[in-house]
Amino acid sequence: MVGRRPLEGIRVVELTVWLSGPIGGMLLADLGADVIKIESPAGDPTRVHRAPTAGEAAGDRVVSVTYDVSNRNKRSIVIDLSSDEDRGVLEDLVRTADVFLTNLTTRAVRKLGVDEESIRAINPSIVFAHSGGFGHRGPLADQPVQDMTGMAYSGMLFTMSGEADTPFAPPGATNDVMTGTMVAFGILAALLDRQRTGEGQTVRSSLVMTSLWAQMQLVGSAANTAGAVVTGKPQKDPRSPVLNQYRCGDGKWIAIAVVTPRDWEPFLRAVGLAAESLPDGVDSYADAVTHAGRMREFFDGFFAQRPRDEWLAKLRAEKLWCSPVNTIEDVLRDDNIRENHYLSTLDDGTVTVAMPFQLDGLVPPLRSGPQLGAHDAEIRDEVRARRAGG
Repeated sequence: MVGRRPLEGIRVVELTVWLSGPIGGMLLADLGADVIKIESPAGDPTRVHRAPTAGEAAGDRVVSVTYDVSNRNKRSIVIDLSSDEDRGVLEDLVRTADVFLTNLTTRAVRKLGVDEESIRAINPSIVFAHSGGFGHRGPLADQPVQDMTGMAYSGMLFTMSGEADTPFAPPGATNDVMTGTMVAFGILAALLDRQRTGEGQTVRSSLVMTSLWAQMQLVGSAANTAGAVVTGKPQKDPRSPVLNQYRCGDGKWIAIAVVTPRDWEPFLRAVGLAAESLPDGVDSYADAVTHAGRMREFFDGFFAQRPRDEWLAKLRAEKLWCSPVNTIEDVLRDDNIRENHYLSTLDDGTVTVAMPFQLDGLVPPLRSGPQLGAHDAEIRDEVRARRAGG
């Protein structure tokens, strides 16, 4: 049961590789758009981008989970842009599309003849969306960018680090996911604008742009506040001892977030701490922050006295901000995650993260990423039928 599909009837021609572009198209497909993924005869690099598992030879051609989940609910056609016949197929697809989405470099789209000017010459009212790297202007516009290198350029590897002179790169494809999501967001706005004006907008985002967006508060602090601290802090050297994480008596970690003076007394009450039990010189929230090092050592010992679930129950009873510090394995087993449908299982059994929002009446389809050229004959037949029909 799919239910309502808000983008049903919208066609997206997607010429993308790796992750940021495909994730943007994936979200549109989840919402019901007919997303046609254009691939070269070699296919998207993510199709085989993983290490072989036990029993597989290093040369085996296997579809990766990365490809599967970021290309779910799409159709795939192989198009060789060096072929006049295939270029004609692409042009026919663009002519009837609502959106053209790419994340190839600006140099590559010009070379392949799929830049904005070329696409608009075929379909003036199309929404042209480009997910870039450093940006679409300036001396670095033609340079390629990967997930982590985009974060590096934006300053994020230092802001996420607990050390001022040592960067930290998070695992996974955080930046690609953010950028793909923002591209999809921009496409939706452009489609709405086209509905009102009849004009096709150009949507641009980039890995550096979205990394800066994710650091909005930190960038604002650095730009407008002299001496602002814009790097992360390790657990053993927190800015505030009550905005930190602690290992509990069962070895599990808890995160607490007491960020205003008004929550100080409810916090002490929740955990059963009398004022006279606090270290000397600590009589208030402000004192605790001032003596963050001593208080961190105090709370290290204090939270180690009870198992995590007991502390969570006490803090939640006072409606204070707190959470278990989960591993990904914990998340996969979590009842709250399952009950809220934050994960989905595709038709091939692959477990993936669901869309980052939910709409009443929308149950996205759960088709896995298509095999290379799986819909080639079907899509070419549609092109021929449109040509025959004039």
